Amino acid sequence: MAQYCIKQSRIMRLSLPKGFEADSIQLGVPVLSNEAAKVGLEQIGDVVLPSGDFGTQSMRNAYGYVYADKTKPKERRYVSTNWIYPYGNDSAAPVAADIYRECYPQIQVPAWEIELQLFEDKDTKRYVIVNLTEEIRKNYLKEAINLMLEIYGECYIFDSNISIETTPKKRKCNWEILPRGEEPSKHFKEQMRKQEKRENSYDAFRLEFIEEYPYKEAIEGTNGFKGYYAYLFNNYCVFESGVYGNATYIVPKENWEVLSQKTKKELFEEGHVVDKIDHTEKWQSNIKKIFASLGIG
Repeated sequence: MAQYCIKQSRIMRLSLPKGFEADSIQLGVPVLSNEAAKVGLEQIGDVVLPSGDFGTQSMRNAYGYVYADKTKPKERRYVSTNWIYPYGNDSAAPVAADIYRECYPQIQVPAWEIELQLFEDKDTKRYVIVNLTEEIRKNYLKEAINLMLEIYGECYIFDSNISIETTPKKRKCNWEILPRGEEPSKHFKEQMRKQEKRENSYDAFRLEFIEEYPYKEAIEGTNGFKGYYAYLFNNYCVFESGVYGNATYIVPKENWEVLSQKTKKELFEEGHVVDKIDHTEKWQSNIKKIFASLGIG
């Protein structure tokens, strides 16, 4: 089995050596130390969507991204919401003030959702490998290599599969129960404080708004779900992100944990998404209408 290793920050274009074919190569790194634990892999066969915290490539992989289309004229667009005290009165309740600007139209690029898997070959050697689906082989090989380079600083390319899958893939659970009585909004604020990141009050507001409804339990997301919280109601599970620019997802409560381990694309293709509410200036009014129609409240 032939192999070669790329060691650089990122590649600008994909160029495979002679004898390496895109439809048969495997990408990965050998597990010599903490390579598996670094992305949250524990058991052989575990599959995980890496956290977006490793850098730009991992963030785009987990959440997607937007860019401005400067070939088109600017348009007036909502960009954020600030919470202000009316007439400067600190004793009054804060009110939302939507901010609009003249901006170029945005192009939304969906997340690549490239997953990593822990494999062990017949010689009991372990590897963290890229779960190379047909779509990734065809469209995102360069992105998969750059993802590995960002996380590990290197990426091995093998001329064929490095192991044989003998058991079904097991997606690693990406959720942790919050301490009893701890609300996601307060947890989110505390995490932002510890990380010394500027807290966006509108992000916390979305979590606080959902918490006004009688949810049964709240769970914190990890790895690729970092920034998301799962609110469990009687019949539905609501996934809400503490990171502005994502969206709110509603799925059936039954088997919610299994559903949460699917990619967003799989959720839509398999018909599990009850509703998706984008983070826009109409988010609050849209949530109210949808919750009322679903009997949440």
